[in-house]
Amino acid sequence: MERSTVTWMSRFRNVGILAAGTAVSQLIAFAVAPLLSRMYTPADFGLFGVFVSVVAMASVIVTLRLDLAVVVPESDDEAMDVVGVGVLVATFITALAAVLVLVAGSRLGTLLGEPDIVPLLAFAPLYLGGNGVHMMLNYWSTRTGRFSRLSVAEMSRSVTVAGSQLTGGYLGVGAIGLTIGQVLGQMVSAGLLVVRTFRSHRELYARRVSRATVRQVLGRFKSFVVFGTPQALVNAINQGLPAFVLTVSFDAGVAGHYLMAQRLLAAPISLLGRSTRQVLYPRLSRALGEGTALREALRATLLLGLAALVPVAVVVAAGPAIYRFVLGNEWQLAGEFSRYLVLWLAVAFVNIPSVSLVPLLEMQRWHAAYEVVYLAARLTALLIGGSTGDPLTGIILFALVGVVFNLVLITVPLVRLRRRSAAA
Repeated sequence: MERSTVTWMSRFRNVGILAAGTAVSQLIAFAVAPLLSRMYTPADFGLFGVFVSVVAMASVIVTLRLDLAVVVPESDDEAMDVVGVGVLVATFITALAAVLVLVAGSRLGTLLGEPDIVPLLAFAPLYLGGNGVHMMLNYWSTRTGRFSRLSVAEMSRSVTVAGSQLTGGYLGVGAIGLTIGQVLGQMVSAGLLVVRTFRSHRELYARRVSRATVRQVLGRFKSFVVFGTPQALVNAINQGLPAFVLTVSFDAGVAGHYLMAQRLLAAPISLLGRSTRQVLYPRLSRALGEGTALREALRATLLLGLAALVPVAVVVAAGPAIYRFVLGNEWQLAGEFSRYLVLWLAVAFVNIPSVSLVPLLEMQRWHAAYEVVYLAARLTALLIGGSTGDPLTGIILFALVGVVFNLVLITVPLVRLRRRSAAA
């Protein structure tokens, strides 16, 4: 059997392992959604959405993007140094977050006009700590080919989240039940990766991180820290923007409808997305050296586009009816949102290969500028919607902006790679 055939079979097997874990996780999320939608109100989901937006923004800087650098070094020794420094950075930023929550947590509630968000923010440092460790060990597991470990961690996270949120709903504790479930799920997933990694790579835990090691790693991967972190932060603000703006412009209930619409859409559309990204990123890194990266990226982009066609057609045609049937009549607005959001999410799904190319082609500076312009455009769309008094108008404009900008994000890295390949 030819080496290329073996490589493709191995790659599909890895994607399959990760996809299996993701599929089970998404099925669990789908299974509990009709129950959660009847246990919690749209306002509860709105407050939870604001919490998720806050921790998502903080999560992208908790490791200074050093998690992406784990697969880059040729030697495992250097990669272990990256993991050690990344965990150290995550610990420091988590401690800083705890101080900020104590000092300024109530100000954010005042800013949003939702003081009920303040108790939820107390859980943010726990989430960040678990997320930082999870991201570093996630990419270490990817580097070492331990994909089944990642699949188990993902399924465990989903089971923990679902069980905790259902328990909170049964007890009637409101948005705090959704929040505790999210935090516990992240901590369980991180804990499993810590234990499983210790069993297979004890040398990773025995490795000492000195000041010289910190300086060396931060210097070697400066572009990830200096350009990748701001870009990722702006991207996270982009993702969390609707929850904030809809809460301020309307109320937490409208934000809850958006969150539920986005939550159910993201599950099927991203079923293979995370798994593909996990396997494709290191593969593209190797393919750059082999001169086959353009072919790999184009093929993956086309396949993802084909995979997204059916889900998009179904939701555009019957989104409101599906949401009423699955969640209940009070979620009609979420169904209306879904018909437009699915267009944006589908194109964002297709951009996975191009986004994976950004750090490999050292396009972080361009990507950072792109995210700033994208953020301004999305904010403008939502504010226009808010000024009309019609949240659906804002969501439509928001989705259209997302489609256009993600098409740009798909195209530019591929064009850059093509020019690089032609010049080689």
